[in-house]
Amino acid sequence: MTITSEMWQKPRELPGVKSRKRPIFEISFGSLDVADAGAAGVHRVSGLKLTLESRVATLGPGGQIALQLLLGQLALKSGKVQRHEALDVCRLGADLLAEAPKEPSEYFMAAAKELNERRPQVVVLELGGCPSWETASTHLLEALRGFHGAVVIATEEETDLVKSMCPVCWRNSAGWLWQEPLKQDLIVLDDIKPEDADEEVTAMLQEVRTLSKEAFFGEDSIQKAADRGWTLSLLVDVESEPKRFCGFICYDLSAKSAEFHVARIAVVARSRGKGYGKHFMQWMLRKCALLPRTQCAWISLSALDEAVSFYEHFGFTDMTCDDIDDDEHIQTWMELKNISVAPDEPDTSDDE
Repeated sequence: MTITSEMWQKPRELPGVKSRKRPIFEISFGSLDVADAGAAGVHRVSGLKLTLESRVATLGPGGQIALQLLLGQLALKSGKVQRHEALDVCRLGADLLAEAPKEPSEYFMAAAKELNERRPQVVVLELGGCPSWETASTHLLEALRGFHGAVVIATEEETDLVKSMCPVCWRNSAGWLWQEPLKQDLIVLDDIKPEDADEEVTAMLQEVRTLSKEAFFGEDSIQKAADRGWTLSLLVDVESEPKRFCGFICYDLSAKSAEFHVARIAVVARSRGKGYGKHFMQWMLRKCALLPRTQCAWISLSALDEAVSFYEHFGFTDMTCDDIDDDEHIQTWMELKNISVAPDEPDTSDDE
């Protein structure tokens, strides 16, 4: 038996949702109780989002926590889960039938019945289980390509089939649960020393100078990093040939104050709006979380006013008392407590 998306009706309309790109489920930023973190060790959640066009894979223990948040089975300690009040999420798994059938076709019929009766806006498809369900779920995955709502694939493996359908995933890393591209084309070249750079990196450093002059009022950030002892790192697209420079960050890790300070961060114009700044932030937050709190207790930065909300999505807090609407107000000092997941580090997540 062949199953196609034509076997079920379109999802019910959600009142007030006129665009398929509008979020119907979103967690900008939140935190979890230690007891709820489980084996994943997730303390913070950032940037989870679904629209009616979404195709998302959930991976590993963190992906399971994300599913619990989506299904309403888990609550945040702080932060807010934003979801449309009429949203219906339908989970399809091996327990769809009380007893495992011998033929996958029985699962097909049960899935079609469930989807036609409920007409959900989000389908969660769990891969793996008994042999019949493994076969059925693979065919269902193919059929769900044509589904007119969001599809979330719960899986333990990044198979080619999953990658071909889902551009992004929900997974945990260093105490964080976030949404990121399933296929990573970007890498960060950390601690670049101009005097040791090869020809390819030297060419990128010239782009750093050009970008820093545009972004920071004529500044040569490479020279300033050298003068102030900052570490310079580059964001690079490794899928292009030659490798393409996408942005840079200058930071200072102070041994005296145990503070990781972001001194400069910039992304080239052609790369803006593609999630590159988010990738930089995730790299930085992962790096800090892997350090003991004796080395990194706080993360700080000075944000342009238009970027404040971007940093708030990662939990940064405005530490100034200024009026952000004041014409003379240009930048906002922001800080975030670092929760270390370094080995033998005491859990301090409840101290927030």
